[in-house]
Amino acid sequence: MGDCLPVQRPGVVDHRPVDQRLRGQRGRALTGEREPLRAIVDTNLLVGALARPDGSAARILDHWRAGDFEHVASRATLREAELVVGARWVARIADSRERDALLAELREHSVLVEALVLDELTLKDSGDRRLVEAAHASGASYLVTADREVLLARGYGAVEFVTAGEFLRALTARAG
Repeated sequence: MGDCLPVQRPGVVDHRPVDQRLRGQRGRALTGEREPLRAIVDTNLLVGALARPDGSAARILDHWRAGDFEHVASRATLREAELVVGARWVARIADSRERDALLAELREHSVLVEALVLDELTLKDSGDRRLVEAAHASGASYLVTADREVLLARGYGAVEFVTAGEFLRALTARAG
């Protein structure tokens, strides 16, 4: 029984419950912090970041690494990233260490969500549907993609479908 409870010594106060509340939504309102921005980056942009380390897709990953937004994923979207980023054709444009490092980062630092299947989605590609489902389940604001079919849909619920350039502008405006 005592193993689960914090040890209270005379004169010592455990502030963890207070700290946890302050870090929550109410705490952010009190401290002026904004709700963290959540987004999911399509696999095509992950490949683009590997192919062009100076391009907009790579800059998006730099913003993620800097903590400017939380990247969300589901098991299905991580599986797709592993299949696509690990594909032979990607090996011709990106070093295997870079690919492995990116996949490890995605697994370790993405916010993992349990995404329900959304039967009403009309996207043809099942991978695109999994991205939308993960974005919707996580409460993400953006799905960042270069896929024309997804971009033509423009959004689902509160999730906006945007290009890499549009997302970079949104990040700049948010920081500004």
